[in-house]
Parts: sequence; C-alpha cells; structure tokens
Amino acid sequence: MKTLLKTTLVFSITVGIILSVFPTTLLQAKVKRVSISSAGSDLALNHFHITKVIDERLDTTNVGYITTGASAAFLTANFEDGLTAEFTGFLRENVKQNAGSEALSLHVLNFNLFEKTSFKGAEIGLTTHFALYNKDGEKLFDYVVTDTRNTGMNMAGFAGELMRRVIMNFLMDSDKNLPSLLAMYKNNEPLKVNLYLDKDPEQKNLLPYNPQRPLNPFNFVAAPPSKPATPSGSVTGLRINYQIRNLEGKPEGFIELLPYFDQAKSWILTKENARQVLKYEQIRFKVAAYANNEFLKELQTKTFTLATFHDDIVAYRTKYDAMIKDLQAQMDKETGYGTNTDAVDNWNRKVSFYDAFSKDLNKLD
Repeated sequence: MKTLLKTTLVFSITVGIILSVFPTTLLQAKVKRVSISSAGSDLALNHFHITKVIDERLDTTNVGYITTGASAAFLTANFEDGLTAEFTGFLRENVKQNAGSEALSLHVLNFNLFEKTSFKGAEIGLTTHFALYNKDGEKLFDYVVTDTRNTGMNMAGFAGELMRRVIMNFLMDSDKNLPSLLAMYKNNEPLKVNLYLDKDPEQKNLLPYNPQRPLNPFNFVAAPPSKPATPSGSVTGLRINYQIRNLEGKPEGFIELLPYFDQAKSWILTKENARQVLKYEQIRFKVAAYANNEFLKELQTKTFTLATFHDDIVAYRTKYDAMIKDLQAQMDKETGYGTNTDAVDNWNRKVSFYDAFSKDLNKLD
C-alpha cells in the first residue's frame, strides 16, 4: 500500500537579568525557518480554484524537523507565519486560478518534513495528507503521499524545493482527475468502499481494542475528580474516518475504524487490588468493539455513492456513538458501576461477538 501511495492520488540580580533576556532568543534559535520555494512558472488550474486553506493537523506547532550546518544540528522546522499563511501565499504567487471553476477548500491533515539515510545516501522526505472539500463541506478526495529527495549533506537546502514539488504534483493531479470525479458525483454511480482498522493511531492516547492486551492500571492517565462517586471513569468509543482516493483513474472510498480507549481521559482511584474494576472497564471498552463489529456487519449490505458517502459516514458516526453510549449507560446502571459481579459477567456475555469481519482488516497507510 505504501508503494502505491507514492504514485497515486488519494481521495508542537545579574543572573536574573541574563536569563530574562536570552530565553526567547535561544528558543528561536532552535527553530529552523523554512519556506516553500517559488515555482519557475505559474501553474494554471482549469477545473477548480482554492478559496481557503484549513490547517487540520494534530500538531500545528511545526512542520517536522531538519538538520543544518556543519554540526548537523537537529532542529524543529516551521514556517515563519504558520502553514495557512505559507500555503495561501504560495498559491497566490505561483498558481493561476480560474474564479469561474469549481470552488474548493484545501484541508491539510498532515505535512511533515523528515530526514533519513539509505543505500541512496542522505535524503530529505515529506509526508503529506491533503483533502479537497466542496462548498457544501463534503470531501471530494484525499491525496496522501510520502516523497523524498537525495540531498548529500545539505539536507536543509532542498526542503523548499521538495515542498514545492509535492504541492505542485498534488494540484496537477487534482486538476486532471476532478472532471471524472465530479461526473461520478452527479451520476450516483456505486462507489467501491474498502475497510481498514487503525491499529496504530497517530493520537497515542487512543488505545486500540485488542482482546489479547487487556487494560491495566497504567492505561488510566487522567487524575480522578475531587469527589468521585465511582471507583473509576473511562472514555471509550468508535472513531469512523473516511477517505476518497483516485486509483487507476477511478475513485474508491476507504473507511478507517478505530474502537478506542482514551487513556488521557480515563482515571482509576487506586492501582492496587483493582482486578474487579479493570474487568468492568474492559467490558465497557468491549462495548465499543461490539459496536464496531455491528457496523461492519451492516456494511456488508450497504451500497455507497460518491454523492452520499459523506452524509452516510456522518449518519453512521451518530448512530454508533449513540449505540455505545446507550449500552454503556445501561451497563453502568445494571452493574452498579462494576460492583455487581454477576451483572458484570452477564454483560460480558451480552456484548460477546464473533469477530469474523475485522480480523483481516489492515491499517490504511
């Protein structure tokens, strides 16, 4: 899958005086300011124009890292005025946009510089995830690619060129594929949909469901409330994300599923002698996996179209979020928040399922 993505369009006294003067300067010195190189000639877009750039990255404080100078200092990389301003300026100065074409917004979900060495020598790389949305807020397609460039020892010197190349390729591929995509959108043609499980989420506080790795006390990171009414508290759920990718000239949908336990929002009063509490919390977590399996069963008979894909996913999120909350509320009530051991065992049987649908699903890369 990763090899495919490289060529495919994809739909953070005196001493006192000295310390007060230098912290800002030192902090700034640890950041390598980068910029997207200007194109030699303007790119003309025929079928769409970008009305705004929206930064949706999890960490908006940097755009990766870079090493510079003879000492190869390891530095955080960032744009002078942030990603949105950098992208907006680049589009204004390097791209001719037709105001009468399709109006789309550009969402940036990932933009990360990195460096590596391989048999090819020293390389600088850029991992990106762009998505274009129409004026109604519906995603038309995704573009996910990791590109690299040989650099020799001057890795930083080629960052701007690499960023420009990736962005220009994205714009050209998007302009080329948009007409067929919009035609499919209007014709209600069935959309092939692929399913994936996210087994390694970017948000490391989200623990994927794995029956072979039950919860332990150290998965509960949050501080308990000042006056807790129960011995523990947890946040679990089912995340449903989607992408639209153009594979060999035809759009395909991708649904990525993550039954998760949010460690950052979950707490436990005592980590000692917590066996019954952990059993109860594991079953609450299992409710999210049960909902995931019910969703996968429902999808076996579902036919999607490009025009309804976005609304269908939104509806599914609402439906299964409500299912999880309702089941967990019922479980909390019937088990006395885990104090009724017989009821806990009954609930463990109630949400048991044969995982015939998700066992062969891989993470979408």
